[in-house]
Amino acid sequence: MVRGRKQKRGDIVSIDIGNGKQFHAVALTHPLFAFLDGVFERDEPVQDVRDRAVLFKLWVMGSAAKSGRWPIVGKVDPPTVSALDGPVFFKQDRNSGKISVYDAIANAESPLSFEEAGRLECAAPWSPEHVEDRLRDHLNGISNKL
Repeated sequence: MVRGRKQKRGDIVSIDIGNGKQFHAVALTHPLFAFLDGVFERDEPVQDVRDRAVLFKLWVMGSAAKSGRWPIVGKVDPPTVSALDGPVFFKQDRNSGKISVYDAIANAESPLSFEEAGRLECAAPWSPEHVEDRLRDHLNGISNKL
């Protein structure tokens, strides 16, 4: 387990959500993480991430792994990491209110309807605490408020 360093592409982090439960995520292109389905007990070894579904992908503030809050518990090889890439987010212009789809890999934007935006993640970094809340909500079958 590695604590206190910035995550690198392919690092697997452990996310403690309390009550002895944890989720795993894979670090993609900074600051993007792919959060994996499956809750585990604290001391279980990291399972093969290739067989696990991605719950969601979010940008996360750098403090998550760097502070040691989400310790690095494993690593996946580049082909597996590449298969997880391809995030698409929505953005809303503060001045005009116009919504666009943002392809982070291509660094490109195009117009998007409000309804279509509802199926995408917002292009904004999340705090580790808010991600942990969202994972707890997922585990409990509750719609996340954020």
